[in-house]
Amino acid sequence: MNKARMLKALAATAMVSALTLGLAGPASADGSVTWKNGKTSWYLGSQPNGGGLTTMNYYWHWQDIQNSDGTWNEVDQFGHCLTGYGSQAYTETCNSGRDGTNAYQRWREINTGSGWKLQNVQSGGFLDESGNTGYGSVYVNSIDWNNQNQRWY
Repeated sequence: MNKARMLKALAATAMVSALTLGLAGPASADGSVTWKNGKTSWYLGSQPNGGGLTTMNYYWHWQDIQNSDGTWNEVDQFGHCLTGYGSQAYTETCNSGRDGTNAYQRWREINTGSGWKLQNVQSGGFLDESGNTGYGSVYVNSIDWNNQNQRWY
């Protein structure tokens, strides 16, 4: 193989590797993110004073902050952290800075190839949408059904 061909082959390999890494990365790199549910196509939203979660038909921005252990803090526009406690999903006051949260307030963002699963670090459960609108419709499911209710974009 001549030198020019070898350089082209190496460049193509590097490009494919970079694209593959890009697809396997986190949903966001420390910045604003919206979480749209795969089943309802509505966006994850919260209440101003903390509490239950819902999905709504307009954008709701979250701050995505990566911790040093690779997990993520999801912080709503009011400065509350997405929290999982047993089967409950809600927001509460937190120290949302990098490494400032506890395991109940940390989430793994798992790339499924067709969206993201958000897995709570403490319980191991997955953020799920019940399909019913209103606060409390979003919860933590202990079973990974790998379905659209548990898919976020």
